[in-house]
Amino acid sequence: MRLMKRTDLKVRPYGLRLRLRLLYVNPSPSVLRTGVLGTAAALIAVAAAACGGGSSAPKQPLIVYESRDARAFTNVWTVNADTRGTKQLTFGTRFDGNPGWSPDHQRIIFSSDRDGEPGKNDLYTMSASGADVRRLTNTPDVSEWSAKFSPDGNRVAYVVNAADGWYLSLMSADGSDQQRVAGPYKFAEFPSWGRDGREVYFSAITQDRDDADIYSYDVQTRAVRTRISTPAADVCPHLTHDGRTLLYATSVGGDATNIDLFAHDLSSDDTTGAHDVRLTDTPGVNDYGNPSPDDKTIVFISNRESPGESYSSGPNAASVANTDIYLMDRDGKNQRRLTDTPGSRENVPDW
Repeated sequence: MRLMKRTDLKVRPYGLRLRLRLLYVNPSPSVLRTGVLGTAAALIAVAAAACGGGSSAPKQPLIVYESRDARAFTNVWTVNADTRGTKQLTFGTRFDGNPGWSPDHQRIIFSSDRDGEPGKNDLYTMSASGADVRRLTNTPDVSEWSAKFSPDGNRVAYVVNAADGWYLSLMSADGSDQQRVAGPYKFAEFPSWGRDGREVYFSAITQDRDDADIYSYDVQTRAVRTRISTPAADVCPHLTHDGRTLLYATSVGGDATNIDLFAHDLSSDDTTGAHDVRLTDTPGVNDYGNPSPDDKTIVFISNRESPGESYSSGPNAASVANTDIYLMDRDGKNQRRLTDTPGSRENVPDW
């Protein structure tokens, strides 16, 4: 596979036809859920990419992810990157998803509507085996999504869907000290911490724009800074653990059904994506790239085996596009399939 710079691509603006999450949400109880391609009224997602340096972190073969079946039940699973063995951790009949590991890999944080009305999600944690579930938020008037622990495990970044918009929020790991720190936005998703915990990267649609860009929030100064702003929607940021590379996904050539992963050098001040490296180049969607703890491997989701499928926009839609989990080396080579579940849609893998 030839790695390409963004300047090799012909990308045209979307305007109001924004594709904001071709694999992840419905920005309201009827809009946000899992997966890509979210909103009929404006949001439809795209997602994340990788490339970079090295890390001394130990190998961690267990990947946590969400899987939505043909009944529209979403649950949390794990898959072993070495053996391909899977294990189901939650067994709900609505939504348990958006999982993320704690830094010590002893607990998993996730979003669920198990204790409220459908679509009104709160945040929970559970042990790595799925036991010892603890509720962190109890907010019947808003929904919380896509939570991630800080590198030291003391704080959580997440997004809030409230009546007046979407917010980037922070709280302590035990659920206390909940704060909305940026927003309101038309939409926001997928916060991801920088290596030292001083910044949180996230994707959002600001009030004066019609597509998503990637921003960073400085925890101490509270400054919000644009990091990636291409003519298309840019979503699902993740950072390599060595602090060198920002991973994200965006649509290619103005085609919202063609999403690929890109790697941005964090030492660069360029926000246009013109010099970013394209890591995937297949028909369909390649989304939500997330690096392993040692930065040697990237996990991502793809529907490349059936790229003609379209994503369900409603949480209870009968058809489900077949997105599976894949792995690739940090430079984009050696792409290989990890899960093969024709009746389900895998999403949001975290290593």
